[in-house]
Amino acid sequence: MKRFQIIAIILSIIFGCSKENINRDFEDIPVVEGYLYAGKPLEIKVSRQVFYSNNVASSSDNLDSLFVSIFDGNMYYDLIPMGDGTFTNSNIKLSELETFELQLDYNNLPISTQTTIPKKPSNFVSSVSEVYVSGGNFTGNDPQELELSWDNPDGLNYFLLIENMDYSYKIYDNREVSSNNQFDLMPTQSDYYSIDTRRFLYFGSHRIILFHINPDLAVLYQETDQTSQNISNPPTEFENAFGIFTGINSDTLFINVKSN
Repeated sequence: MKRFQIIAIILSIIFGCSKENINRDFEDIPVVEGYLYAGKPLEIKVSRQVFYSNNVASSSDNLDSLFVSIFDGNMYYDLIPMGDGTFTNSNIKLSELETFELQLDYNNLPISTQTTIPKKPSNFVSSVSEVYVSGGNFTGNDPQELELSWDNPDGLNYFLLIENMDYSYKIYDNREVSSNNQFDLMPTQSDYYSIDTRRFLYFGSHRIILFHINPDLAVLYQETDQTSQNISNPPTEFENAFGIFTGINSDTLFINVKSN
């Protein structure tokens, strides 16, 4: 998803710009990113920190020659380099509630971490299948709200992504609309969210994805709302690396936004 691609970019900036990284105590450790979607192919990305000083030097390790493996609790799988520090293995099946351990070496240091893929969201429903808004000029009217709910008795972490599937028809003529056809909402530990229909910028079909995420990704979302200069200790679950290795599961609804 685009949101996770944006986070990946921010990760490299954060871990390259933090104050510790530009002094003489710089430690050359990589940035590792792995978002393990249930039912999707596994992909791991290894990259170098972004340097903003001439007084540091990076490892000579060839990223595509790194030995990267995944342990699923029963078997070790060697990952295949695909170029540009990306690794995969189509034999690995990502299923909910399974735990996966990532292992690699970089700059003569062992790197490891693990994650568990959470359960698919349960009983994800919408109050309506169609939303009606007034087109033309944006006046602040259309107070209708779209109500979404799901099971969450244990207060786990979820977040919502709303994506327009047919963004050629703007709702408001006098409101600036970016080319981005989606918006997301900050992670929540609730079981309910109410969306003001004025947030929709296009008519047509919309896909609403509810992601069940682990706490590490929820923390990272909060951190990416800060500027890189404010981050002195970026969140990471790795030993000898920065980054994120986390399980994700999701369910999807569709609604139509129509004109009154």
